[in-house]
Amino acid sequence: MTPSKHERQALREILRRAYHERENVEVGDQWQEEVMRRIRELDEIEARPSSLVMFEQLVWRLAPLTCLLILGLTLLLSSVDFISGYDVIQLLMNSTEEITLNQFFGL
Repeated sequence: MTPSKHERQALREILRRAYHERENVEVGDQWQEEVMRRIRELDEIEARPSSLVMFEQLVWRLAPLTCLLILGLTLLLSSVDFISGYDVIQLLMNSTEEITLNQFFGL
């Protein structure tokens, strides 16, 4: 919600007047304590991270698991006789797709 032109002009005039009258303002001895008291009385602002930050945290939490999964699959595929896509289609067409876990792991 943006302020109207009239509101911005009024705010600018108030700030301009306060700036020019800054020399005439008298400050008491306790001004620092009063400022700190008012700061302590302010409500806390709830800091909610944006969706992008939350997604980034999720990605970095899953990165080690993903690397381990890639490493494990690479080791598994290197130990098993990996066949090309054409051979897989031939296996399916010849109805020899029933490969058991014993055959797959060489047991």
